[in-house]
Amino acid sequence: MSTPASPASDESLSLDGPTPAAPSPLPPQQQMSGWAVLLLGVLLLAEAFVCVAVLISVWTPLTTLTAERAATGDPAVWTVLGLGPWHLTSNTAMLLAVLAASGLGSFVHAATSFATYAGNRQLLPSWLPWYLLRTAIGAALALLVYFLLRGGLFANGTDGTATNPYGFAGIAGLCGLFSKQATDKLREVFDTILTTKDGAGDDERDDKIQPTAPTSPAPAATAATVPAVTPQPAAEPQPAAGPVLPVIPQQHSTAPDAP
Repeated sequence: MSTPASPASDESLSLDGPTPAAPSPLPPQQQMSGWAVLLLGVLLLAEAFVCVAVLISVWTPLTTLTAERAATGDPAVWTVLGLGPWHLTSNTAMLLAVLAASGLGSFVHAATSFATYAGNRQLLPSWLPWYLLRTAIGAALALLVYFLLRGGLFANGTDGTATNPYGFAGIAGLCGLFSKQATDKLREVFDTILTTKDGAGDDERDDKIQPTAPTSPAPAATAATVPAVTPQPAAEPQPAAGPVLPVIPQQHSTAPDAP
C-alpha cells in the first residue's frame, strides 16, 4: 500500500538535490501596471530593431572602407531605414558600428531581466529608469573602451583601414551586455594605476562628510510611573531550635500534715 507524499515542503526533490520553489509574486498594487509593462516591452523591441538595422546597413560600407586595399579618403554612401544618404569615413562608420553593437548587448541584458521579472510578476515600477537608461549606459561605456583600445593599440593618426571591425564590434557588444563587470574592471585598473599613498588625496582634506551613526529616539514617558523598589537585605538565618519538650504540670498535695 503506497502512502501519499507529504505536502509539508514546497521544494521538489531531484537527482541533484532539492530545487527551490518559484518566487512568490508581488501583490498587484506593488507590481508595474499592465500598460506600462507592455509599453516597456515594445520600447525594448524598438531599440533592438534600430540597433540591428543600423549595424546591418553600416556593415557593408564599414568593411569596404576598412579593407586592406581600400582607397583612403574616399567616403562611402550610407542609408538606413530609408533615411539618408550620408557619406561616411572609416572612423565614422566604426563609431556607428560600436554604438549599434553595444545597443544589442544592452538589449540582451535588459530584455532577459525584463522577461524574468515580468514573468514572475515581480517587476517593480522603481526599476523603470534602469531599463530606459540601459542602452545609453552600454553605448557610453562601449565608446570609452573603444577609445582606450584604439588609442593604446594603434599609432596616432592611423586610419580605419588598420582596424578590425569584427573585433571592435564584439568588444562593444560585450561592454553593453556586461556593463557592470566592465565598469568594475576599469575601476580596478585605474585604482591600481592612479593609486595614492596613505594620508594623501582625500585623507588630507578636512572638509569631508563624515558618516554619523543614527540616533535612536528617546522612549516616551508613560502616564503612570512604577516606583523604584529598593532591594532589602536578606534576613540572617536563625539557628535551628532544639526539640520542644512537653511541660508536665506539678500536682500539689492536698493531704493533711502528719502529727
